[in-house]
Amino acid sequence: MRKASLALEAFIDETIQKGREKRYIPTVFIGMRQQLGTIPTISRLVRSGDIQSGFKRLHKLNLLDWTIEAAVEKFPDEFTGDDLECAAFRLREARKEDR
Repeated sequence: MRKASLALEAFIDETIQKGREKRYIPTVFIGMRQQLGTIPTISRLVRSGDIQSGFKRLHKLNLLDWTIEAAVEKFPDEFTGDDLECAAFRLREARKEDR
């Protein structure tokens, strides 16, 4: 299991905190992160064919820049090309909706 950088871990912690401030707690993500680690959890969720409920919820809360997809784009050296492609696609589609 690859270990996430301290900067990525801090970004994800802040993402969770920003959600909490708006009364959203991503309990499934938190549990997966504790069990699998940050990078494997993010990779698994970003590559999933389903758009995650957390992504949808953060988008509705105007926190698109604090999604795990945004984390992949912000820390590209920590993820695979497939992760980057999937994250970029989701963010691009969500931003189209916002126009």
